[in-house]
Amino acid sequence: MLLALLMMVQEGDEIAREVALANAKDKPLIQHQVLRKLSDRRAAAVADEVLHFTGKNGHNSLASGFTQWLGSLKDDRIAKLLSELVADRNFYWRPQAMRALAQHGDKRYLEDFRAGLSDPQWGCRAATILALQGIEDRESIPKIRSLLGDEVYDVRAQAAKTLHAFGDTSGLPVLVEALRDETTWFEIDYGQIAREDAWNFLKTLSKDDFGYKPWETTQQRAGGMAKWDAWIARSIPDWRERVPGKARARTEAEEFVFGYELRSCQRGDFFLRIDTKGNLVLGCFNLERAALSAEEMKAFTSAVEKVASVDRRTLYGRPGCDFELFHLKIGGHFERLSVGLQGRPDGVQPWIKRVAGLLREKFGEGVASEFRDKCILFQAEE
Repeated sequence: MLLALLMMVQEGDEIAREVALANAKDKPLIQHQVLRKLSDRRAAAVADEVLHFTGKNGHNSLASGFTQWLGSLKDDRIAKLLSELVADRNFYWRPQAMRALAQHGDKRYLEDFRAGLSDPQWGCRAATILALQGIEDRESIPKIRSLLGDEVYDVRAQAAKTLHAFGDTSGLPVLVEALRDETTWFEIDYGQIAREDAWNFLKTLSKDDFGYKPWETTQQRAGGMAKWDAWIARSIPDWRERVPGKARARTEAEEFVFGYELRSCQRGDFFLRIDTKGNLVLGCFNLERAALSAEEMKAFTSAVEKVASVDRRTLYGRPGCDFELFHLKIGGHFERLSVGLQGRPDGVQPWIKRVAGLLREKFGEGVASEFRDKCILFQAEE
């Protein structure tokens, strides 16, 4: 019996070390290996150490990948912890926590999931829809249907897929419309991501891809697109009229001379651009504009020149799903400066300060505060 007790203590010490390593911010390369080890251990013993770790170090001591992995750790105490993480608005990885909680499929958290449909973070909304599908909450169908008009493709696509799983075809027009997505961001075809996702789902229903290839050019896709239109028209003749405004495919016709793209799993995304008319343009799909005076444009350009002087061959900061991208027009084409967590070079900081002031003046303190709150993640450690 004493030997068994000693072995349990030893196991607890080993698990404690593994939990700490799996959440070590400076050891991303070994986290996957450690998670495999933890997956082979007793769930109850691992849950003990996870709760001890978060109790001692706080919610934000958890890493993104570890938070997501908690979905596979089937223990009632872990499900409760995940619910607390989702409710913690200061927790960095709320979308990952929601996806993990969805994996638990625990109907006791039904109200958490229903509330998540209105979450300000799109990652939480998408994960919530999938969670409600998993626990077969058909009472949420009307609310899920309303998210077919969400401004983020991932959310409306998940809404369409979940509705179909519930026997509701009202989301299929949104997916067929996504096959036309031409969204570009400074010469990057982001529309292909939506096209491929929609195509992969739709062809499981049609049992035919109609010769459509989402990675081909608009002209090359035209024949296959016409066949997809005919396919959905057979069951939903007025399908085009059923596509919500925010889900309609758009072709970007404007030209821009500068772009800033902030992507964050922790705090959400933020986009701004300068167009050829001297407007400060806020947003990615639903755009807001504010004209800059000649003096404002001169000061902004001066700050951009300092950003352009930074060596763009290096990735600054910690890699992951949180990053800043500066799209700089150099010699007729765009080059990119990439910044990871806590890695922003000194040459970029004057631009950050300049933009925060412009956002406050042009769009109000709320927008400026949102920008500061998100971009502080990339400020270099002193």
